[in-house]
Amino acid sequence: MARGVFERPKGSGIWWIRYTDQYGKLHREKLGPKSLAISAYRKRKTQIREGKFFPEMIFTKKGVLFKEMAKMFMEEYAMVNKLSWKSDEQRLEKCKEFFGDTPLSQIKKRDVEKFRSVLLIEFSEATANRYIALLKTLFNKAMEWNKCDHNPAMGIKLFIEQHRVRFLSDEEEINLKTKVNPQYWPWIEIALHTGMRRAEQFNLIWDNINFQTRTITIPRSKSGETRHIPMNDRVIEILRSLPSRMRCPWVFTSRNGDTPMDSRNFVQRVFLKAIKDAKIQDFRWHDLRHTFASRLVMAGVDLRTVQDLMGHKTITMTLKYSHLSKEHQIDAVQRLIQKPTDTTTDTMEMECLETVPPARIELATPGLGILCSIH
Repeated sequence: MARGVFERPKGSGIWWIRYTDQYGKLHREKLGPKSLAISAYRKRKTQIREGKFFPEMIFTKKGVLFKEMAKMFMEEYAMVNKLSWKSDEQRLEKCKEFFGDTPLSQIKKRDVEKFRSVLLIEFSEATANRYIALLKTLFNKAMEWNKCDHNPAMGIKLFIEQHRVRFLSDEEEINLKTKVNPQYWPWIEIALHTGMRRAEQFNLIWDNINFQTRTITIPRSKSGETRHIPMNDRVIEILRSLPSRMRCPWVFTSRNGDTPMDSRNFVQRVFLKAIKDAKIQDFRWHDLRHTFASRLVMAGVDLRTVQDLMGHKTITMTLKYSHLSKEHQIDAVQRLIQKPTDTTTDTMEMECLETVPPARIELATPGLGILCSIH
């Protein structure tokens, strides 16, 4: 085995190479499998001997570790451009456990597939999809920033997700309300009456609420676009009553009022505890949004309007609620075979004709003049 190839730490299966270039500078590279390390070492020695070794060409792309790219991704892209950056931050911690010290250039498609298999041991297929989607975005940014030259997550098929629509029944809502601190129940009601996403609701500021136009403005929604949410009377009543309105910029604040409420903390500490106490099965905060949409559909609101209210970019996402409107569809087509039973109009028309004095009615055809007269 070449002298410049070594395993670190011992027994880890992670192999490195060490060599000195033509300028006398020492380099180390982390490669992974032993065979790859031996091959890379021989290649570097040949490049150095032939004067074709240029460190800047290798290490601008090959020297960036996944954990370094993850940090750049969060600071320079996700925290600035994505509402879901907190979720991304948590998911990247899991990714770093698997890829952390590996150079981006050494991560292959099979490595991402192996990671996906590991995810399925702990998470659902839908959650695994979110991780793969995040990796695709991260590697796309790495290529854009010249940190690597390929995206190993591309071409990996996402799992087919079952569209889960879970919504609160009236009885469940009544039961849940009894288990929630009265101080916080209006916060849950806001979700039920607006369908806002959790990040949208808990990042809401008073400047984005217009009581005159009865509108909540989300400057940057999940789709990246501004959207406007109409407020019904109950939402207006709740918002006007919140104590934060007069003392801080955020609508939903932490206990001291200096920062917005940590939504994850609120959901864990207040919401999920109440769900458990109320013995409501298989229900998450996001299902409040499903409840909003489901109740609209069951009330007869058309899917296109529901799409707008939900902020869905395409109608496809809204179609998962379509099965809830079957009764309304049946009622609509049933009207085609219903015969009119009200004869009031016909009777009134006949009475009116009887009271009208005889008049001369002329029947004519254009170009032929009057054909006959009726008195």
